[in-house]
Amino acid sequence: MISILFLLQLLVNSPEVPAKDLEFTSSPIDIREELISDEGLVLLQKHCYSCHNPRSKSHDEIIAPPLWGMKKHYLEAYPEKAEFEKAMMNFIQNPTEEKALMKGPIKRFGLMPKPAVSNEDLQKIVSYIYANEIENPAWHIEKDNQKKNKSGGLR
Repeated sequence: MISILFLLQLLVNSPEVPAKDLEFTSSPIDIREELISDEGLVLLQKHCYSCHNPRSKSHDEIIAPPLWGMKKHYLEAYPEKAEFEKAMMNFIQNPTEEKALMKGPIKRFGLMPKPAVSNEDLQKIVSYIYANEIENPAWHIEKDNQKKNKSGGLR
């Protein structure tokens, strides 16, 4: 009983901390962006991995280029987030050979079909691709290592 009274007295007599002095680890915007990012991953796996699966066993197994390589090419051409997302969205919404950054995969796989994904979901996917590390297939890493060994490393 004495301990309960002691706790009550502490609560009543403890100084109130003004809300402005409280520190928050995340803002509502950060939390919203994190939720959109998580949703972007789910949408990416649902709509894109059937063709661009980073878990494919070999180069012969794929039916489209790895997303890792696509992201790399888009970042080289469009390093800023807004231009990256705009260019990728523009291509995915209406794929044409003229808009393609990677001509080699078009020769091998043909143009990707226009996806049956809403623009809102597509924006979440593209934002996720820009903001997150994309898995490079193991066979692609091995292929890159073989190229480096033959050429004596990167230049």
